[in-house]
Amino acid sequence: MSTKSKIFNSLYWKISGIFLVFTILLTIIFIYISVIFSSEYNQEAQQKINGEIAAGAIKEVSPIFVDGQVKEEAIKVLMHSMMAVHPSIEVYLLDPGGRILTFVVPGQDVKTEYVSLEPVKKFLSRSDDRIIKGDDPRNPGSPKIFSAAEIIEDGQLKGYMYIILASNQYTSTMAALENSFILKVGARSILISVFLTSILGLLAIWIITRNLNKIISAFRSFKEGNHSVRINLKTGGELGNVAHTFNSMAETIQQNIIQLKSVEELRKELIANISHDLRSPIASIQGFTETILLKEDRLTENERKKYLEIILQNSENLSKLVNDLFELSKLESNPQMIQPEPIQVAELVQDVADKFQIIAREKNISINTIYSKSLPLVYADIQMTDRVFQNILDNAIKYCNPGDVVTIELELQKDSVLVKIADTGKGIAEDELPYIFTRYYKGSKTKGANSTGLGLAIVKKILDLHKSSIQVYSKINQGTRFEFQLPLYVVA
Repeated sequence: MSTKSKIFNSLYWKISGIFLVFTILLTIIFIYISVIFSSEYNQEAQQKINGEIAAGAIKEVSPIFVDGQVKEEAIKVLMHSMMAVHPSIEVYLLDPGGRILTFVVPGQDVKTEYVSLEPVKKFLSRSDDRIIKGDDPRNPGSPKIFSAAEIIEDGQLKGYMYIILASNQYTSTMAALENSFILKVGARSILISVFLTSILGLLAIWIITRNLNKIISAFRSFKEGNHSVRINLKTGGELGNVAHTFNSMAETIQQNIIQLKSVEELRKELIANISHDLRSPIASIQGFTETILLKEDRLTENERKKYLEIILQNSENLSKLVNDLFELSKLESNPQMIQPEPIQVAELVQDVADKFQIIAREKNISINTIYSKSLPLVYADIQMTDRVFQNILDNAIKYCNPGDVVTIELELQKDSVLVKIADTGKGIAEDELPYIFTRYYKGSKTKGANSTGLGLAIVKKILDLHKSSIQVYSKINQGTRFEFQLPLYVVA
């Protein structure tokens, strides 16, 4: 089954089903509420329109009481006349306590002798048009809308005219009509709602699946190796967030893949370079050793000495390469190995400069130091910092010509000491500057020189561990300058 079919079969029917169920439920609720409010509205309108019918009836037969007795014949004639005009009413005459004195109702099946006067008094004193329902003597417990008026004769309250405005027959007829209305309106509403929901559901699913198909297509393409694929959605919301997240994830993964490929290429290059640099001194040592052994009797003393010096030099080169590799490996695998402490950087610089004076004099190179004796202490690992100075100074002397000058300058700043190591030597080509701190990188000026290509990589790693950075500035045949900072020691 295709992805599109799966989406259609799952999302389409789920969302359409949910729409359909909710639409039917909402339609039923709407119809129910409409019927309830319609019924309430009709009762309110009927009570408002016929609210004065009881007062009008009293005026027609006044007085109602003669010698304390009810004029029943006159009352019943009036009641029958009213019911002929208003067939939905039921008429009751109440005494001041709410007892039913007489009545005219269809069927004569009155089940109670009293009517509660509380709703009657509320009706007579009402200040708004809200529905007020009172007792229905024929259906106790089923309040009905009514009209009521006081019967006052000779200045005294003689009773109440109490008229039910919705008789049982009227209520039954209205209930039947309401049921019919609910069935007709409900059926039509449900059919219309289902029809509209289907159309809207199809449209919504088309919009959703259109964007989902783009997303799924991008995921599949990325899975198959097209790491440059991106999702271009102009919509927002959740799908827009999914597209944005995928694009960010794809960008990160693509960059990681590029970096991994770069690292892999560098690893291969490192292995090739290391293999070459290990093989060369080993082959040289082996070759000259075999020569000494094979031509032992025929070699002059000078030749023997020369061969032994070559063997020693290659052994030293081999030892230095192995030591540099081992040290860089330790720095990368154990970043917690630094042990910073308060050190006097001026003394350290002077010690390193003194160590290189002999080598510098042999090449007719001058080493100058510039610093203030009042420089405060810095906070760094003394052995590693010493290695940084040695590697940079060794590098500077190695690529200087006779008569060049190497200068080490210490400058106090706000919260650190700025170290500048500059020389007037050969310089570094501008296109090589970004790579000089790369492990095992050898520039054009180092070709054929006694260099492992690891010295500056070790320098950068040590300064990284000290949370410090190193910058280099250089021009061909004008010299090179390295700069880095060491943090000041702060007494807690």
